[in-house]
Amino acid sequence: MAVKWDRLTIAGAVPVGAVGIFAGVVSYTHVYALAVRTDQGGVAAHLMPLSLDGLIVAGSVLLLAGYALGWLGVALGVVGTLYANVVSMLPHGHLSAGVASWPAISFAVATFSLERWLKRQVGRGGRGGQEVAESSATPADPPESENAQIAHFRPPEPEVARCGHEVAGTPEQRVVQDYLHGRDCLGETPSQRHLAATHGLHRTKVAALVGPLNGHVTEG
Repeated sequence: MAVKWDRLTIAGAVPVGAVGIFAGVVSYTHVYALAVRTDQGGVAAHLMPLSLDGLIVAGSVLLLAGYALGWLGVALGVVGTLYANVVSMLPHGHLSAGVASWPAISFAVATFSLERWLKRQVGRGGRGGQEVAESSATPADPPESENAQIAHFRPPEPEVARCGHEVAGTPEQRVVQDYLHGRDCLGETPSQRHLAATHGLHRTKVAALVGPLNGHVTEG
């Protein structure tokens, strides 16, 4: 997964990231002071804030990667850092303890919001890449237009194999063969108008061709 870091992405990520850093620093000092007051060692006192706030970051990264197990890290991290920040200032009164809770809340919200926003940006980048890949692929042959299909259409040839009619070459011959095929094989004698429209001949010409087939003599 990749995020396209354009101006809009940077403009959205920088403020949220800055809030998370500021809140993380304040939360670090509160948890560190609590660790020192509870007789934690020097290294342990410095690592204790990282184990709480860092758990939120780790869970958010897992969520960004698509692992639902990250919710466990986010939940435990939020509860732990909120408790530590409040308890660190509790000796100074409830007001101080309430104020001390804000860095933990701010850090958790900023981290989680940044993770959700980055995941959405990754999703948009993936769809955009797929669209680019699809658009760059070789386009399929466009379907033939209606006019092209009409141009390629040819009337079916008479079934000469079953009826014994000869294969016609000229339009005049095709008129005669279609007339005989309809009359003798299909039992449906085609009209002169239909034959003229099908083969592009004048109706008078068609009458002169098919008239003798019925014993009619056309003068001229």
